[in-house]
Amino acid sequence: MKIGEVLQVIADCPQSFQSVPEEAVKHGYELITEPEKDGQDIYFYIRVVQ
Repeated sequence: MKIGEVLQVIADCPQSFQSVPEEAVKHGYELITEPEKDGQDIYFYIRVVQ
């Protein structure tokens, strides 16, 4: 992915609500919104910054 692109991640594991944002930031990416929950699915929007 290129700098500025946004990746949408869809997960259904409750633990991902915390682990995905932590890992994204740890690896130099930016979580651009709070995780959104829709039923069992959790949506994350992550921007490439490096």
